[in-house]
Amino acid sequence: MNNQSIKSYFIKLEKNYTSKINSFSNLDNLTLDLFQDLKDFDFQTYKANLKIEINENLNEWWVNPEKGIIKSEELFAILLEFGHFFMNQVQAESYGIGVWKDYKVQTEKFDMGFDYDFTTEFYASPGITLDFFNPLSKLDYKNLPEEYEDIDDILGMYELIELYKIKGFLAIHEVLVEMDSENLFEKLNYKNNFMFLIDEHDSGEVYPLLIKNR
Repeated sequence: MNNQSIKSYFIKLEKNYTSKINSFSNLDNLTLDLFQDLKDFDFQTYKANLKIEINENLNEWWVNPEKGIIKSEELFAILLEFGHFFMNQVQAESYGIGVWKDYKVQTEKFDMGFDYDFTTEFYASPGITLDFFNPLSKLDYKNLPEEYEDIDDILGMYELIELYKIKGFLAIHEVLVEMDSENLFEKLNYKNNFMFLIDEHDSGEVYPLLIKNR
């Protein structure tokens, strides 16, 4: 299992969701507008900014003893967790996982369970900004047009929201792979088969972003 498997998984999901959305012949204007917003999003600029942000937080927070980090504590994974994402400038906080019973490397979405714990002070630390969610602020109840009572009833909206996630996660994956190839994560005290992970709070769905071997 490797990072190519993670990338292939994201690409497969991206194609599936895109194909499903394109198969609907009567999408409403809100869905069409958000679909176009995603197509227009500048992922190249996002990835360039993300690389800078990750490197800054890596040095300032994730390996910094002045923030309470104990360098002798080994990491199974770094979890990036976000909450409500129908807004601008969504933030995913970072958590260092140092205890994980029955840890197993994954390349596809999985359930983490509850048999894990965090390292000292590596908890709710600065993580990454998820700018690709910005257009979805249109779906916040404060911004949603009156004719829409429940977005769950909008044809194609579920698939489109999932597509936003997957395209964003793929971009993050590509940045992490690039940074790993430049040995920028060697400052971390990581176990073999260390992973970067991302999830939406309380979703029960965790996506692997990077597998790193010693």
